[in-house]
Amino acid sequence: MPRGSVGSVLASLSERRNRYVLYSLDRHAGTAPMELEALAREVAAWERGAPSEPVPDEAFEAVLADLSRTRLPTLSRRGLVEYDPLSGLVGRPRYSVPAEALVELLARTELAPRF
Repeated sequence: MPRGSVGSVLASLSERRNRYVLYSLDRHAGTAPMELEALAREVAAWERGAPSEPVPDEAFEAVLADLSRTRLPTLSRRGLVEYDPLSGLVGRPRYSVPAEALVELLARTELAPRF
């Protein structure tokens, strides 16, 4: 499966946390790369359904650990994120045009009604 393709996006979409990572990076694409901590806070807030409220430390730490150990390395291998564990920076490479459109459509559909 080509990196950054529709297939690699589809392979990652079944997990809500993966979707939130892709949505966040899409949302911040103009200012990327993001700091891992900022990404983890945004994902944790979306998971709690309270993006404008502070995230409890235990929720933030659980998301941070999962992203750094599991999710980001996997998404990086699929060509969907650029993750540097030493600097803690997470960016988004260019996707294929259909993959880009898919992520944007899903983000608008899944996040807009709730936030």
